[in-house]
Amino acid sequence: MCGILMYHNGSKKENSSHEQFSLQFEGAEENTFENVSSVFKTKNVDDIFINKCSYIVSRGPNFSGFESINNGKTLLLSSVLSLRSPFTKQPIKNERFIIQYNGELYNSEIDANCNDTKFINDKLLDIEDKNVNKDLIDEEIFKLIRSLKGEFAYNIIDTFTGRNYFGRDSIGKRSLSYCFINQTKELIVTSCNGSSIDSPYKENFINCLNNVIYIYDSENNKVIDSNLINKGDYKVNETVIETEEEVEKLEIALYKKLKESCYKRLTSIHPLNSKPSDKINVGVLFSGGLDCSLILILLCEIIMENNLINHFSLNLLNVAFENPRTSMQPDDVPDRKLGIKSSSEIMEKFQDVDIKFHKINVSSDEYLKYKPVVLDLMYPKDTEMDLSIAIAFYFASKQLPLGDKKSLVLFSGLGADELFGGYHKFNNKSNEELIPELNKQINNIHDRNLNRDDKVIAINGVELRYPFLDEDVVEWSTSFVPLNLKRNKTILRNIARNMLSFRDISLEPKRAIQFGSKSAKMFDSKIKGTDKSS
Repeated sequence: MCGILMYHNGSKKENSSHEQFSLQFEGAEENTFENVSSVFKTKNVDDIFINKCSYIVSRGPNFSGFESINNGKTLLLSSVLSLRSPFTKQPIKNERFIIQYNGELYNSEIDANCNDTKFINDKLLDIEDKNVNKDLIDEEIFKLIRSLKGEFAYNIIDTFTGRNYFGRDSIGKRSLSYCFINQTKELIVTSCNGSSIDSPYKENFINCLNNVIYIYDSENNKVIDSNLINKGDYKVNETVIETEEEVEKLEIALYKKLKESCYKRLTSIHPLNSKPSDKINVGVLFSGGLDCSLILILLCEIIMENNLINHFSLNLLNVAFENPRTSMQPDDVPDRKLGIKSSSEIMEKFQDVDIKFHKINVSSDEYLKYKPVVLDLMYPKDTEMDLSIAIAFYFASKQLPLGDKKSLVLFSGLGADELFGGYHKFNNKSNEELIPELNKQINNIHDRNLNRDDKVIAINGVELRYPFLDEDVVEWSTSFVPLNLKRNKTILRNIARNMLSFRDISLEPKRAIQFGSKSAKMFDSKIKGTDKSS
């Protein structure tokens, strides 16, 4: 997981004389925003760039690399949380391309000893070696990006043509936004832009859409957003299948796909400086509900079946808030009670797996202290509902008071509700009404959830992984799972009950995190989720 920041200062005259130089900041003591920003100030780096650095450095605590190119008019900062061997510094420069990359790839060509950032660089070197005609270079870049499978955002600069290629994966699992000022020819591409920025930048920041390959053409000073990774939106299967044999086949197929998705997201974790004898701490955002419980069960099965008991420790991160309005304490909130119940049931079955349940209690004072921080990070989202969700994830990723046991990778059950009709509002809809709703949910998840969640979680130097949002899982689920198995997550409940023998977990109703953790309506019962937070 990494942070991406690129600033092209266009026609700003006061910055036209910048020198061209590189800087590297490695290790926890050296790689801090205070240190990075103080060095930048001695180099007369643009204030707008320094302002954005605070959101980037924390995302990659192992390393930050800075490059200025184009006679100092283009500035790049990449931070790195190294989770795959070998450790690869960023930005990567080769003779033609400069690469900034944030995410994880699970392409079959990438083996356990191959870093995915290096994989992208090698593919770009192949393009360079082909001496591709300038008119065809776009298609070669598109072909590369379309071949990538995983959770990622990127910024690639072709120094020969002066074109920037940037964007998110087809589903949009990593945050990325950009600001383009046409008059001054300025372009900013960043993992997190925040709200503490002056006009005209603030008004011109746009969250990148999923599935779009953006191009900034410096020669013609325009941003092109017409090129797609996939040809179009995901569309749900509109059929109904009720025969027992057909339903069972679908359940088995989905179980296998989810398990494979969890397997590649678990076994690709190789934190920097970890020893073979050390257990790797892996976190699960755990409310005790159906979705996260299924993820935990699958991880346990993988650990047992692949003899990985001594390799991984699973930390269940259960967030609960002290609610002063209701006088409810963290141990009394629904997610705490359910989390303990579900985890106990799973631990009983997988007694050899190292599973720890962590209570992350948030006082009302801590809520008020960090509320402005979370509002800043999640910008431009600004509603009470967004805040109540984001602040729960923020504290989960902060993981206090785990200390040295901090999990650098967190697994999330996000996507199950969108794919399999988990929201209560779907229950009474006709099939005709349900189809467009399901299509909307999965195709808008990049804007509704993913951009916000990545910003507030990654700032704590950890990475989120989404087994339900694996490309193969999403493509198969939308194409083959019939409508009747998508009401109230019927197919997932069947898997939990019939295949995994967790009857109680299969019956758990949907409960949104803001209500289960009691982060919503902390001080005012009349406030609405759609109200703007301040």
